[in-house]
Amino acid sequence: MSSETAGTPPTGSETPPAASFEAPADLVVVADPQDPVAVELAAYVTEQGRSVAVLDVFDAAQLFTVTTRAGTATVDPPVPLVLLLPAPPERRTGFDAEFQLGECFAQLWAVAALTPAPVVNRPAGTLVAGRTTRSAAVTGRRAGEHGNGELFSHAYPRPGDPEGEAFWVEDFGTLRAGRWPERPPGNGPYRARWTDADPATETVVVLGGCGWRCTTADLDHLDLEGRSVAAATALGLDLAALVWRVTDGTATARLVHAEPFPALEQLRMVWLGLGPRLLEVLFP
Repeated sequence: MSSETAGTPPTGSETPPAASFEAPADLVVVADPQDPVAVELAAYVTEQGRSVAVLDVFDAAQLFTVTTRAGTATVDPPVPLVLLLPAPPERRTGFDAEFQLGECFAQLWAVAALTPAPVVNRPAGTLVAGRTTRSAAVTGRRAGEHGNGELFSHAYPRPGDPEGEAFWVEDFGTLRAGRWPERPPGNGPYRARWTDADPATETVVVLGGCGWRCTTADLDHLDLEGRSVAAATALGLDLAALVWRVTDGTATARLVHAEPFPALEQLRMVWLGLGPRLLEVLFP
């Protein structure tokens, strides 16, 4: 990343223009090159006559240059981006590797936030994954959907007054969950909430203001597509899979999870609508 101040050119009377870097393709997907979603997405876009480069975090960060002059940032090359960022390693692999990953990640964050080109799930000032959190209750409130509360504890929690049929406990260290009194693997801390013993769920995939349900169940009266688009917008997500728990028969639905990096299985179920919309978003 470079920074120059207008009015103080290094040589001559005029500031030389920034170097221009040629994009390797019409679209850059930032992901593990073996990521199934990235592979399928690249194949689809290529079939539509566009070239695609799937780059990992390190290669993608080195592709771009961010220059600031007089308070204005320029990103070069201005190529459309899809962010399918892999999760960081759960354990430190080494200080140098972690430092390099952090530097590349910061560069990519700046590029994706500042580029004038279309970006699927453009990062904001808080998180790359929009305003989502590990807490379903907090994410739901941020999305404008209120459900059951959650309990956080350093010790294995006990259920209080019932707010559902089953009390589920998740270990934050292992991210494994179990139905109380079954104790998930790990030593805490814990997150717990009430839910149904055998919950029925519906998933809605959202992209660029459009939503598609993953099943054909008779749930039109719940307006899950519209609610999902509104929730994704509130969370700052362009692409997301929102999971709803359908309760009271099919009378109500509560948002239980918002996934900013949907799995291939979720996307395949709605690809007939999602694919064309993706091209519209990336190449307006």
